[in-house]
Amino acid sequence: MSERSDFFKKLMSSRSLLAPLITIRDSSISEMISMIGPDFLIVDMEHSAIDVAELQNILIAAKPMDVVARIRGLEKNEIKKVLDIGVSGIIVPGIETVEETIDAVSFSKMPPIGVRGVGPGRGSKYGLGFATYVKDANKQVVMVQIETKKAFENLDEILSVPDLDGCFIGPVDLTTALGIDFSWNNKEFVSAIDRILTEARARNLVIGIYSPLANKSLEPIISRGFNYIMYGTDRESIQLQYRSSFETFRSKTKP
Repeated sequence: MSERSDFFKKLMSSRSLLAPLITIRDSSISEMISMIGPDFLIVDMEHSAIDVAELQNILIAAKPMDVVARIRGLEKNEIKKVLDIGVSGIIVPGIETVEETIDAVSFSKMPPIGVRGVGPGRGSKYGLGFATYVKDANKQVVMVQIETKKAFENLDEILSVPDLDGCFIGPVDLTTALGIDFSWNNKEFVSAIDRILTEARARNLVIGIYSPLANKSLEPIISRGFNYIMYGTDRESIQLQYRSSFETFRSKTKP
């Protein structure tokens, strides 16, 4: 088992940390949001147009805040590049099998744990702090996303992979895959979520879940004590605020 980072320890010892999902490429958005006081940021490279170069700009803008990247998928070279930039951790989406989980860990960890190579990127101060960075590189947090029926069926084996640090529940995709409603009033949904939560905690893994900003049912999430919540997106916050402001203004200008 690799040594744990301060960020991992913070995640494990905390409940309901708030981490907005960054989907806008302009790094000034991330800089502004980091000033509002989230616990850390998650940058979405899976569903957004953000690439590795833009991720680096976001890290610089948000410094010294911890940043986790949800990468595009199980791609060895992208994992290496993203970690070299200096993120505190990654979330690997699309994982369905124990073999894929083993690869995700291996691609993320240096020998003897894994096969990752390390270059002189931002994480190593562009090579100036290379020796220290190599010593600590295996501390970067590696989490897999549980979002498909196959991943749910293979949950026990996936979460038992050595040196995996945690998992993230993608409730929208997971409920779609399982053919159930995404609702905390749905017993099947609650049962599925609680199973993942129980399995993760039994293995001392970090666990997070997504909640939209518009969600009115926060108590079931808060009461379960997830380590962190991917709480809405930058785009959603803009939409909600503008919609609310427009409605308020127009209500006052109606004849």
